[in-house]
Amino acid sequence: MEHGTFRGGFSFLTLYIHRVNSTKEIIKVAAAKQMTLQDRILQIDHIQARRFSKLTGDSIDIAAEGIIRHLRACARMDVNPDASAVREIIDDALNGRRVFAETSNDLLAAA
Repeated sequence: MEHGTFRGGFSFLTLYIHRVNSTKEIIKVAAAKQMTLQDRILQIDHIQARRFSKLTGDSIDIAAEGIIRHLRACARMDVNPDASAVREIIDDALNGRRVFAETSNDLLAAA
C-alpha cells in the first residue's frame, strides 16, 4: 500500500490487489484526511492564510463560506485552488461583500 496526493491536496491510498492468476490490479481510493480551513488555506498560500487568520466577526464568516465554495468547485473540476481567487474572496469579505457564483443548489433553493 502506498500513500500519495491527488491534485488539490486530497490524499489517496494505492491498493495493490493480487488476483488468483497472479495479475496485479491497482486501485486508488480517496482517503479523506480532515483538516481545518486554516490549514487548507495554508497549503494554497501562506500569505492568504495569515490574512485569513486575522479576520474577525462577519468578515470571517463571509470569507470562510466563499473559500469553501471555491474549494468545492475546484475539487469538482479537478483543478488546483487558485491563490488569487482566495485573495479576492478575503478582500471582498473585508469590504463586507458576499460575491459567489450561483450553484445548482442555490437555484433549486430559490425556486
